[in-house]
Amino acid sequence: MLKLFFYTLLVFLQAPIIQDINKEEVNNLIENKSVIIIDLRTYKEFSQGSIKNSFNIDFQKREFIDNINSLDKDKEYIIYCMSGNRSEKASLIMKSLGFKIIYHYKKGYNDWVKD
Repeated sequence: MLKLFFYTLLVFLQAPIIQDINKEEVNNLIENKSVIIIDLRTYKEFSQGSIKNSFNIDFQKREFIDNINSLDKDKEYIIYCMSGNRSEKASLIMKSLGFKIIYHYKKGYNDWVKD
């Protein structure tokens, strides 16, 4: 019984794999950490503007999972889309593929360009 308690405690003490972040936190991560920024929008959306230094992996493409799965799972990633819907789904896929840390910009590019 004591063993089960410690396993449960260990699970709760671990940092979450998916962390929802806002615009200020995105800026802080970009400035202070070595993170990879992935834009999950279509190529057309991406070509009309993106967060600096991000690269595009279209969530709607058939090869999305293969493209994501080829990335280094031990690195830290910020993912975003237009409004947070695609990136929320993508974050769950990335978690299931074994990624360690995913920062989900939940309000997306619409929020980024808002100001």
